[in-house]
Amino acid sequence: MKTLGFKHNLNKLIRAVSVTLILALILSTTGCGAEDMESAITGDAVFTFDGEEVSLGEVYIYANTVAQQYESAYGGDIWRMNIHLDEENIYNMEDITRRDIIQDIVRVKMLNSKANEYEVALTEYEENEVIANASVFFRNLTDAQIKDMEMSQELVEKVLRENAIASKVYDEVLAESGIEVSDEDARKTTFYDLFFECYAVASSGDVIKFSEDEWEAQEKRAQQAYDSLINPVSGIAANGGSSVTMNIEGLSEYYGLTNSAYHTMSPEDIADIYGEEIKNEIYNLDDGSFSLVTRSEYGYHIFYVKALTDREATDANKELILKDRQSEYLDNLFNDWQKKIDPEFSYERRVNQDLYSKITL
Repeated sequence: MKTLGFKHNLNKLIRAVSVTLILALILSTTGCGAEDMESAITGDAVFTFDGEEVSLGEVYIYANTVAQQYESAYGGDIWRMNIHLDEENIYNMEDITRRDIIQDIVRVKMLNSKANEYEVALTEYEENEVIANASVFFRNLTDAQIKDMEMSQELVEKVLRENAIASKVYDEVLAESGIEVSDEDARKTTFYDLFFECYAVASSGDVIKFSEDEWEAQEKRAQQAYDSLINPVSGIAANGGSSVTMNIEGLSEYYGLTNSAYHTMSPEDIADIYGEEIKNEIYNLDDGSFSLVTRSEYGYHIFYVKALTDREATDANKELILKDRQSEYLDNLFNDWQKKIDPEFSYERRVNQDLYSKITL
């Protein structure tokens, strides 16, 4: 069994997810401390939600799938990893994932509870797919797993069926949300910075600022480079160099500019690094054009705009922003649902840790 099919928050059962995102989810969805603990834990179920007992075998299916995906992405040592949120809080990866698995199951249950509201049901083809996938998963279990985890093919079918329904409800929820990201919101600009720096870095790491005379010398070199881009005869050639036209990267090599490079940034990033005035200057240019020699606090720059809107980078950024917005929307929605469906639920209150500990990651 490769996935459970449910595209829950951040699609963690469909694709590998970064440790940072896992941690963010846990911190945002669990907040009940020891003072909330009650004797609501049953002896026959790992936990209950909305009156339904969730068995050891059901939790094992989720845990087995998540463990395989995390180990495939990060290696078997992931469970010994400690995550330092700050100087005071250290989180063990296994503990985080155990909480996360329970929250995943809770969200599947809540999405299933909304199936009628969103008019969601499995087609005959989807139902047959559930049965076929459950058969494959069950056949791959050992006799010990079946016995110790109290497994059955009917239980596997139940879990996969709930995930398939949850996935369809999930899609309907997101479609109804109307969340979109514009090109302007996600814009990434690719440009070349021909940079004549006006500082040096000593072997000690100290930054040494140039003198006024050195600034003037760098400005002259920058102006000469600009002239060479526009008209090679009045640029390098006029100062004893070659009359062959150079592109901006060739000029960087000619002048030995080790800090010149292409960059792909958002407008906000450009403003943070270069300042608002230079950002505005760049966005007043057209694709394929050069800026004038521009002074910053670091030295002199000539900017070549390759693409004010880099299509590939903008589309990739748009996808990331969309997922972030969807994640925030779903977190809030799931929290609201949980307060209405089972307001007393919490990991500390409901999970039978003695039983849950039988599942190892």
